[in-house]
Amino acid sequence: MSTRFQHEIVTRTQPLSAWVHLHDSKAPQRIAPHWHQGIELSYTLSGHIDDFTINGRDYQSKSGSILVVNSQLIHSVRTINTANSCALSIIYPYDYVHRLYPSIEHEVIAINEPAYFSEQQSAVYLDLQGDLYQLALALQQSTAYTNLRIEALTTAILQRLLIYFTTAKASSGVIYGKVPQIVERIQKITMYVNQHYTQPISLSDIAQQINVTKEYLTRFFKQHMEMTVGEYISLVRAQHAYEDLLGQRGNLTAIATMNGFPSTRALNHAFQAVYHQTAATIYKTEHTLD
Repeated sequence: MSTRFQHEIVTRTQPLSAWVHLHDSKAPQRIAPHWHQGIELSYTLSGHIDDFTINGRDYQSKSGSILVVNSQLIHSVRTINTANSCALSIIYPYDYVHRLYPSIEHEVIAINEPAYFSEQQSAVYLDLQGDLYQLALALQQSTAYTNLRIEALTTAILQRLLIYFTTAKASSGVIYGKVPQIVERIQKITMYVNQHYTQPISLSDIAQQINVTKEYLTRFFKQHMEMTVGEYISLVRAQHAYEDLLGQRGNLTAIATMNGFPSTRALNHAFQAVYHQTAATIYKTEHTLD
């Protein structure tokens, strides 16, 4: 299955109804701002997430924390991994949720602020933690019944979320997304970068996609994404290159080239900024472990 967060489209973990993945201490320390149609749940099993930004709001999580990203909200992750870090992600495809629960079109799942829970919600939160822990265990097993177990647990988790934690968008107390035109523009920019990161990308290329000047693009992106366009491009390339390094899909020169970096020097510079170590260091570590 794919281990990458996709923009717009998230592939189901076949043959399951949702995308499910267990992240260990080798997971990237930073995931670029992105969005998708599906509803994402993040559960911290151990370790911590230093900065999980959802729709412009920052969250910190620790073991046992549950965070939900509602459909089409821009979010990013920055963390410092420790040897025992482990987190679980579930992304429910929007069409799947909408088919089972059409009211989701007018509602959001509000579970990120436990301090405001009712007594009943606090009790259900404990049940969710138990289900998510059991799901993490199931993902580490391989039997004829594993997929049945995973499907049953992801469905039960979704049911609890929808029954006990949904609230109307208008009265949720949460700003659901940015102005539609802003969201659409950000989505076009990020989608273009993620579709073309292996190729040279200029500000003119992106500006042309959204019919604005390079100067406006620069100001707009910095204002709404809190990083420059160039930083975002390097971050996306670095994340893909990181996965290629872990998968040992070539030497540093090949990995730099296949991910749009003009040189290994540029690759190392991006890694130093994102992961606080060079790609060469990670490459040597992975090959030493072999």
